[in-house]
Amino acid sequence: DFPELQHNMGWAYGKLGNLEEAVKHLRKYITINPDAEDYVEVLSYISIMEKTLAGKKEHEKVQETRDEVTKKALAMDDNKWDMTLIPAGEFIMGIEDQRDDCRPAHGVYLPAFYIDKYEVTNAQYYKFLEYIKKTGDHSKCHKDEPSGKDHTPREWEDHYYDSLDFPVTRIDWYDAYAYAAWAGKRLPTEAEWEKAARGPSGNWWPWGNDWDPNKCNVGVDQKPVGSYETGKSPYGCYDMAGSVAEWVADWYNPFYYEASPSNSPQGPEKGLRRIIRGGSRFGQGFLLRSTSRKSEQPTV
Repeated sequence: DFPELQHNMGWAYGKLGNLEEAVKHLRKYITINPDAEDYVEVLSYISIMEKTLAGKKEHEKVQETRDEVTKKALAMDDNKWDMTLIPAGEFIMGIEDQRDDCRPAHGVYLPAFYIDKYEVTNAQYYKFLEYIKKTGDHSKCHKDEPSGKDHTPREWEDHYYDSLDFPVTRIDWYDAYAYAAWAGKRLPTEAEWEKAARGPSGNWWPWGNDWDPNKCNVGVDQKPVGSYETGKSPYGCYDMAGSVAEWVADWYNPFYYEASPSNSPQGPEKGLRRIIRGGSRFGQGFLLRSTSRKSEQPTV
Protein backbone atom coordinates (compact mmCIF):
# COMPACT_ATOMS: atom_id res chain seq x y z
CA ASP A 1 0.00 0.00 0.00
CA PHE A 2 2.91 2.39 -0.48
CA PRO A 3 1.78 5.03 -3.05
CA GLU A 4 5.30 5.67 -4.33
CA LEU A 5 5.86 1.95 -4.92
CA GLN A 6 2.58 1.57 -6.87
CA HIS A 7 3.43 4.72 -8.84
CA ASN A 8 6.89 3.48 -9.85
CA MET A 9 5.66 -0.02 -10.69
CA GLY A 10 2.87 1.43 -12.87
CA TRP A 11 5.22 3.59 -14.92
CA ALA A 12 7.77 0.78 -15.18
CA TYR A 13 5.19 -1.67 -16.54
CA GLY A 14 4.00 1.03 -18.93
CA LYS A 15 7.51 1.46 -20.35
CA LEU A 16 7.81 -2.32 -20.71
CA GLY A 17 4.57 -2.42 -22.70
CA ASN A 18 2.63 -4.47 -20.13
CA LEU A 19 -0.40 -2.18 -20.12
CA GLU A 20 -2.64 -4.39 -17.99
CA GLU A 21 -0.18 -4.40 -15.09
CA ALA A 22 0.50 -0.69 -15.57
CA VAL A 23 -3.20 0.14 -15.30
CA LYS A 24 -3.59 -2.06 -12.20
CA HIS A 25 -0.76 -0.39 -10.27
CA LEU A 26 -1.55 3.17 -11.34
CA ARG A 27 -5.20 2.71 -10.39
CA LYS A 28 -4.09 1.51 -6.95
CA TYR A 29 -1.77 4.53 -6.71
CA ILE A 30 -4.58 7.10 -7.19
CA THR A 31 -6.96 5.07 -5.02
CA ILE A 32 -4.70 5.16 -1.98
CA ASN A 33 -3.37 8.63 -2.77
CA PRO A 34 -6.37 10.68 -4.05
CA ASP A 35 -4.62 13.97 -3.25
CA ALA A 36 -1.60 13.23 -5.45
CA GLU A 37 -0.31 16.22 -7.42
CA ASP A 38 -0.19 14.17 -10.63
CA TYR A 39 -3.67 12.66 -10.10
CA VAL A 40 -5.09 14.11 -13.37
CA GLU A 41 -1.99 13.18 -15.37
CA VAL A 42 -2.09 9.58 -14.12
CA LEU A 43 -5.82 9.31 -14.74
CA SER A 44 -5.34 10.52 -18.34
CA TYR A 45 -2.55 8.00 -18.89
CA ILE A 46 -4.76 5.21 -17.53
CA SER A 47 -7.53 6.23 -19.95
CA ILE A 48 -5.13 6.11 -22.92
CA MET A 49 -3.83 2.68 -21.92
CA GLU A 50 -7.34 1.30 -21.45
CA LYS A 51 -8.34 2.48 -24.93
CA THR A 52 -5.21 0.87 -26.35
CA LEU A 53 -5.98 -2.38 -24.56
CA ALA A 54 -9.56 -2.35 -25.84
CA GLY A 55 -8.35 -1.86 -29.40
CA LYS A 56 -5.78 -4.63 -29.01
CA LYS A 57 -8.39 -7.07 -27.73
CA GLU A 58 -10.75 -6.18 -30.55
CA HIS A 59 -7.98 -6.74 -33.09
CA GLU A 60 -7.13 -10.11 -31.51
CA LYS A 61 -10.80 -11.07 -31.67
CA VAL A 62 -11.01 -10.06 -35.35
CA GLN A 63 -7.80 -11.96 -36.10
CA GLU A 64 -9.05 -15.08 -34.33
CA THR A 65 -12.28 -14.95 -36.31
CA ARG A 66 -10.35 -14.34 -39.54
CA ASP A 67 -8.11 -17.35 -38.82
CA GLU A 68 -11.09 -19.66 -38.41
CA VAL A 69 -13.02 -18.33 -41.39
CA THR A 70 -9.93 -18.37 -43.63
CA LYS A 71 -9.28 -22.05 -43.01
CA LYS A 72 -12.86 -22.87 -43.97
CA ALA A 73 -12.63 -20.68 -47.06
CA LEU A 74 -9.46 -22.41 -48.25
CA ALA A 75 -11.12 -25.80 -47.92
CA MET A 76 -14.00 -24.63 -50.13
CA ASP A 77 -11.89 -22.68 -52.64
CA ASP A 78 -9.68 -25.27 -54.28
CA ASN A 79 -10.57 -24.23 -57.84
CA LYS A 80 -9.05 -20.76 -57.32
CA TRP A 81 -5.59 -22.36 -57.48
CA ASP A 82 -6.22 -23.56 -61.06
CA MET A 83 -3.83 -22.70 -63.88
CA THR A 84 -4.38 -22.70 -67.61
CA LEU A 85 -2.01 -23.76 -70.38
CA ILE A 86 -1.10 -21.06 -72.90
CA PRO A 87 0.00 -22.83 -76.11
CA ALA A 88 3.31 -22.15 -77.82
CA GLY A 89 3.28 -19.71 -80.71
CA GLU A 90 3.63 -16.13 -81.82
CA PHE A 91 1.44 -13.19 -80.85
CA ILE A 92 1.49 -9.44 -81.39
CA MET A 93 2.90 -7.57 -78.40
CA GLY A 94 2.46 -3.81 -78.02
CA ILE A 95 0.26 -1.37 -79.92
CA GLU A 96 0.84 1.66 -82.14
CA ASP A 97 -1.81 4.16 -81.04
CA GLN A 98 -1.02 4.26 -77.33
CA ARG A 99 1.84 5.66 -75.25
CA ASP A 100 5.40 5.57 -76.56
CA ASP A 101 6.45 2.81 -74.15
CA CYS A 102 3.87 0.46 -75.77
CA ARG A 103 5.43 0.86 -79.22
CA PRO A 104 6.15 -0.60 -81.63
CA ALA A 105 3.73 -3.48 -82.08
CA HIS A 106 5.95 -6.50 -82.74
CA GLY A 107 5.73 -10.25 -83.13
CA VAL A 108 6.90 -12.35 -80.17
CA TYR A 109 7.25 -16.12 -79.96
CA LEU A 110 6.70 -17.84 -76.62
CA PRO A 111 6.96 -21.53 -75.76
CA ALA A 112 3.97 -23.05 -73.95
CA PHE A 113 3.55 -21.96 -70.34
CA TYR A 114 1.05 -22.09 -67.47
CA ILE A 115 -0.52 -19.07 -65.79
CA ASP A 116 -3.06 -18.69 -62.98
CA LYS A 117 -6.68 -18.41 -64.09
CA TYR A 118 -7.55 -16.22 -61.10
CA GLU A 119 -5.96 -13.43 -59.13
CA VAL A 120 -4.58 -14.50 -55.74
CA THR A 121 -7.24 -14.26 -53.04
CA ASN A 122 -6.83 -12.96 -49.51
CA ALA A 123 -7.39 -16.51 -48.27
CA GLN A 124 -4.60 -17.92 -50.43
CA TYR A 125 -2.18 -15.20 -49.41
CA TYR A 126 -3.15 -15.75 -45.76
CA LYS A 127 -2.01 -19.38 -46.07
CA PHE A 128 1.36 -18.17 -47.36
CA LEU A 129 1.69 -15.69 -44.47
CA GLU A 130 0.95 -18.42 -41.95
CA TYR A 131 3.72 -20.54 -43.43
CA ILE A 132 6.24 -17.68 -43.20
CA LYS A 133 5.26 -16.89 -39.60
CA LYS A 134 5.45 -20.50 -38.44
CA THR A 135 8.65 -21.52 -40.23
CA GLY A 136 10.58 -18.31 -40.86
CA ASP A 137 11.56 -19.97 -44.14
CA HIS A 138 12.62 -17.32 -46.68
CA SER A 139 14.66 -19.72 -48.81
CA LYS A 140 12.46 -19.19 -51.86
CA CYS A 141 12.28 -15.43 -51.55
CA HIS A 142 14.17 -13.18 -53.96
CA LYS A 143 17.86 -12.81 -53.15
CA ASP A 144 17.55 -9.01 -53.07
CA GLU A 145 14.57 -8.99 -50.73
CA PRO A 146 14.90 -6.27 -48.04
CA SER A 147 16.00 -7.67 -44.69
CA GLY A 148 13.41 -8.18 -41.99
CA LYS A 149 10.55 -8.57 -44.45
CA ASP A 150 7.59 -10.65 -43.23
CA HIS A 151 5.41 -10.19 -46.37
CA THR A 152 2.40 -8.80 -44.50
CA PRO A 153 0.34 -6.50 -46.77
CA ARG A 154 0.11 -2.86 -45.83
CA GLU A 155 -2.92 -2.19 -43.61
CA TRP A 156 -3.39 -5.93 -42.97
CA GLU A 157 -5.68 -5.09 -40.07
CA ASP A 158 -8.14 -3.44 -42.49
CA HIS A 159 -11.51 -5.18 -42.85
CA TYR A 160 -10.83 -5.53 -46.60
CA TYR A 161 -8.82 -8.65 -45.76
CA ASP A 162 -11.79 -10.21 -43.99
CA SER A 163 -13.34 -10.68 -47.45
CA LEU A 164 -11.43 -13.83 -48.19
CA ASP A 165 -12.42 -14.17 -51.86
CA PHE A 166 -11.27 -10.63 -52.70
CA PRO A 167 -7.95 -10.31 -54.54
CA VAL A 168 -5.04 -9.58 -52.24
CA THR A 169 -3.71 -6.05 -52.58
CA ARG A 170 -1.17 -3.64 -51.05
CA ILE A 171 1.69 -6.08 -51.54
CA ASP A 172 4.98 -5.14 -53.19
CA TRP A 173 6.95 -6.95 -55.87
CA TYR A 174 9.03 -8.95 -53.37
CA ASP A 175 5.82 -10.16 -51.69
CA ALA A 176 4.41 -11.28 -55.04
CA TYR A 177 7.66 -13.02 -55.98
CA ALA A 178 7.83 -14.84 -52.63
CA TYR A 179 4.19 -15.94 -52.74
CA ALA A 180 4.57 -17.34 -56.27
CA ALA A 181 7.72 -19.27 -55.33
CA TRP A 182 6.08 -20.63 -52.17
CA ALA A 183 3.11 -21.83 -54.27
CA GLY A 184 5.50 -23.69 -56.60
CA LYS A 185 5.04 -21.14 -59.38
CA ARG A 186 6.70 -17.94 -60.58
CA LEU A 187 5.72 -14.47 -61.72
CA PRO A 188 4.94 -14.40 -65.46
CA THR A 189 7.11 -12.32 -67.74
CA GLU A 190 5.53 -9.23 -69.21
CA ALA A 191 5.24 -10.98 -72.58
CA GLU A 192 3.54 -14.02 -71.03
CA TRP A 193 1.06 -11.85 -69.17
CA GLU A 194 0.15 -9.92 -72.33
CA LYS A 195 -0.31 -13.04 -74.43
CA ALA A 196 -2.53 -14.62 -71.76
CA ALA A 197 -4.62 -11.43 -71.67
CA ARG A 198 -4.88 -10.68 -75.42
CA GLY A 199 -5.19 -14.14 -76.90
CA PRO A 200 -4.13 -15.15 -80.42
CA SER A 201 -6.11 -12.30 -82.03
CA GLY A 202 -4.37 -9.53 -80.15
CA ASN A 203 -7.44 -8.18 -78.33
CA TRP A 204 -7.20 -4.66 -76.96
CA TRP A 205 -9.00 -5.86 -73.82
CA PRO A 206 -9.29 -9.49 -72.68
CA TRP A 207 -12.82 -9.81 -74.13
CA GLY A 208 -12.25 -8.03 -77.47
CA ASN A 209 -11.61 -4.65 -79.08
CA ASP A 210 -14.58 -2.68 -77.72
CA TRP A 211 -14.40 -1.09 -74.30
CA ASP A 212 -17.13 -2.40 -72.00
CA PRO A 213 -17.04 -1.42 -68.29
CA ASN A 214 -19.62 -4.11 -67.55
CA LYS A 215 -17.07 -6.82 -68.30
CA CYS A 216 -14.58 -5.91 -65.61
CA ASN A 217 -14.42 -4.61 -62.05
CA VAL A 218 -13.88 -0.88 -62.57
CA GLY A 219 -15.31 2.14 -60.78
CA VAL A 220 -17.25 0.01 -58.28
CA ASP A 221 -16.64 -1.67 -54.94
CA GLN A 222 -14.27 -4.63 -54.93
CA LYS A 223 -15.77 -8.00 -55.83
CA PRO A 224 -14.63 -11.62 -55.48
CA VAL A 225 -12.10 -12.84 -58.03
CA GLY A 226 -13.66 -14.38 -61.12
CA SER A 227 -16.88 -12.36 -60.87
CA TYR A 228 -16.89 -11.30 -64.54
CA GLU A 229 -17.45 -14.39 -66.66
CA THR A 230 -17.89 -12.40 -69.90
CA GLY A 231 -14.69 -10.46 -69.27
CA LYS A 232 -12.23 -13.36 -69.18
CA SER A 233 -9.49 -13.66 -71.77
CA PRO A 234 -9.58 -16.08 -74.74
CA TYR A 235 -7.46 -18.46 -72.67
CA GLY A 236 -9.89 -18.37 -69.74
CA CYS A 237 -8.03 -15.96 -67.41
CA TYR A 238 -10.19 -13.73 -65.22
CA ASP A 239 -9.78 -10.11 -64.07
CA MET A 240 -6.93 -9.20 -66.40
CA ALA A 241 -8.47 -5.74 -66.71
CA GLY A 242 -9.55 -3.79 -63.65
CA SER A 243 -9.89 -5.33 -60.17
CA VAL A 244 -6.31 -5.03 -58.83
CA ALA A 245 -3.07 -4.38 -60.70
CA GLU A 246 -0.71 -7.35 -61.11
CA TRP A 247 3.06 -7.56 -60.76
CA VAL A 248 5.06 -9.36 -63.45
CA ALA A 249 8.70 -10.41 -63.41
CA ASP A 250 10.29 -7.77 -65.66
CA TRP A 251 12.20 -4.58 -64.96
CA TYR A 252 10.76 -1.52 -66.69
CA ASN A 253 12.42 0.34 -69.55
CA PRO A 254 10.24 2.69 -71.67
CA PHE A 255 12.29 1.91 -74.79
CA TYR A 256 12.59 -1.85 -74.33
CA TYR A 257 10.18 -2.73 -77.16
CA GLU A 258 12.41 -1.01 -79.71
CA ALA A 259 15.11 -3.66 -79.30
CA SER A 260 13.52 -6.55 -77.38
CA PRO A 261 14.17 -10.08 -78.70
CA SER A 262 11.41 -11.74 -80.71
CA ASN A 263 11.82 -15.04 -78.86
CA SER A 264 10.85 -15.25 -75.16
CA PRO A 265 11.79 -11.73 -74.04
CA GLN A 266 12.68 -11.58 -70.35
CA GLY A 267 12.78 -7.81 -69.99
CA PRO A 268 15.80 -5.59 -69.21
CA GLU A 269 18.63 -7.07 -67.13
CA LYS A 270 18.30 -4.34 -64.51
CA GLY A 271 16.31 -1.26 -63.65
CA LEU A 272 14.75 0.82 -60.90
CA ARG A 273 11.09 -0.12 -61.33
CA ARG A 274 9.16 -3.34 -61.98
CA ILE A 275 6.27 -3.76 -64.40
CA ILE A 276 2.62 -3.78 -63.29
CA ARG A 277 -0.11 -4.94 -65.67
CA GLY A 278 -3.90 -5.00 -65.90
CA GLY A 279 -4.72 -1.69 -64.24
CA SER A 280 -7.12 -1.65 -61.31
CA ARG A 281 -10.73 -0.80 -60.53
CA PHE A 282 -9.63 2.84 -60.26
CA GLY A 283 -8.62 2.98 -63.94
CA GLN A 284 -10.68 3.57 -67.09
CA GLY A 285 -10.76 2.70 -70.78
CA PHE A 286 -7.41 2.72 -72.52
CA LEU A 287 -5.55 2.56 -69.17
CA LEU A 288 -6.96 -0.95 -68.79
CA ARG A 289 -5.97 -2.16 -72.24
CA SER A 290 -4.01 -5.39 -72.26
CA THR A 291 -1.11 -3.49 -73.83
CA SER A 292 -0.89 -0.81 -71.15
CA ARG A 293 2.30 -0.69 -69.11
CA LYS A 294 2.78 0.76 -65.66
CA SER A 295 5.75 0.56 -63.34
CA GLU A 296 6.53 0.98 -59.65
CA GLN A 297 9.52 0.58 -57.39
CA PRO A 298 9.58 -3.06 -56.22
CA THR A 299 9.23 -2.02 -52.58
CA VAL A 300 6.00 0.00 -53.15
